[in-house]
Amino acid sequence: MKRIISNALLSVLLLGLVSSCASQTDGDTDSETTSAPETTTDETESGLFSDKLSPVDFGGADFTMLTINELSGTTLPTTLNYAESETGEVVNDTLFARDRWLEETYNVNVEYILADESSAAFASQLVGSVMAGDYYYDACIMDVAVIAKTMLLNNCSYPINYIDTINIDADYWMPELNADMYIGDGLYFSASAISPRYYGSVYIYMFNTEMAEELQLENMYDLVKDGKWTLDKMFELSRLAVNDTDGNTMIDGNDRLGQLSDCVEGLIYSSGYKVLKNDGGELVCQLKDEGLIELCQKIAAFFMEDGIFDTTTKVFDSGAVLNNGNTLFYTPVTFNLADYRDLGWDYGILPFPKQNEAQEEYICYSQPWATATVVVPITLTGETLDRAGTLIDAMAAYGYDYVRPAVYENVLQMKGARDEESAEIIDLIFDNVTFELTVMLGGDSLNNLINNYFKHQLGEIDIVSSYAEIESQVEADIDATVSSITEFAATLK
Repeated sequence: MKRIISNALLSVLLLGLVSSCASQTDGDTDSETTSAPETTTDETESGLFSDKLSPVDFGGADFTMLTINELSGTTLPTTLNYAESETGEVVNDTLFARDRWLEETYNVNVEYILADESSAAFASQLVGSVMAGDYYYDACIMDVAVIAKTMLLNNCSYPINYIDTINIDADYWMPELNADMYIGDGLYFSASAISPRYYGSVYIYMFNTEMAEELQLENMYDLVKDGKWTLDKMFELSRLAVNDTDGNTMIDGNDRLGQLSDCVEGLIYSSGYKVLKNDGGELVCQLKDEGLIELCQKIAAFFMEDGIFDTTTKVFDSGAVLNNGNTLFYTPVTFNLADYRDLGWDYGILPFPKQNEAQEEYICYSQPWATATVVVPITLTGETLDRAGTLIDAMAAYGYDYVRPAVYENVLQMKGARDEESAEIIDLIFDNVTFELTVMLGGDSLNNLINNYFKHQLGEIDIVSSYAEIESQVEADIDATVSSITEFAATLK
């Protein structure tokens, strides 16, 4: 059975006026727990990961998840976390099949509380319900930047690597990505194929192939393959595209632009830098690193040039610019690709550029509002926690086996990419994804500095002096955050 509850009713539930799961109690005597699932980390030798898990009979217990199916008011295959019925759309139907598989394999009743939005107010309600000890869901699958962050900072979420029945080292949990997300020895923000939104969360460079051909630019795909798609090359090609087509001596949305960017700061991360670096579970701000400072200054200077725009600083309709094909480069998130199938011009897909040719790999940034993670509330204990862990781990394994290819091959490669080269580039992009913790754990001072420097006050502030003014506050915020998280985590062992 599945249950969809709007935010209006959910607010009532959170206030404790209605209990949506009153029949679920900790230590359910009808359910059987299990130890960490038996699995192998080598998919090529063992076949599908989900086939290697050990089924458990949980005696018909309810397994309730809180989630959301939209992002910024948009519902696409890459924003789904739940499917009420089969529709013929491959991602939707794969999610529907996943839940049927969970029910049959583990003898559980999968239920969903489907929220209408992700917001600070909603996150605060969730925190209030957990702190009051209310138990009405077993896990939530929500965005990292708002819900997961708020739950963590208020000590309301369980480190998923502390749950014995989750095999966090298995390849289907993508340990190479999760390694940078530990706070102390706890993992709270995880990459996994439980949610299709991971595959919709990565920033890319989209380029107008018709404009590139008209300007007789170098073959973009060859640049990527030859390791020559760098910051300087991107700057060069962007500048070649800029043209005052209406002759009014100013470059705006009616002219030909070199670039329209949704993620200027992503160029830091694609260059191999972090603003907030995870150093063995400790967080360290890197804004005194000379290389990072020079890079920030170089990127900001470029976006101050005519015809090079960040979408937050433009004074024109960026949607119209995109629809009219008036920009050479645009930097959407991969979930947006499903929106661009009807564009009247052809586009290609590139990774974010490397800092220089000496950099070995292309690195692409996962947007924390777009990606979704599993959050386990601390209201779960004992057998209830073990059961949730077993089922969450199963969802990760099944997701890697089936959800990942459904999104990746059918939505991103076959439908989102318009040519074979772009499909190959998407392969390359997901080979090396990176996360940045500034939004989640850097505190308001640091996060505001990055936003103001690259967007709201572009060209108006100096990165060195601005950071010097807030350095002590940033360090205090980070120390307090890490201390609070690690001290609370110690009580859960």
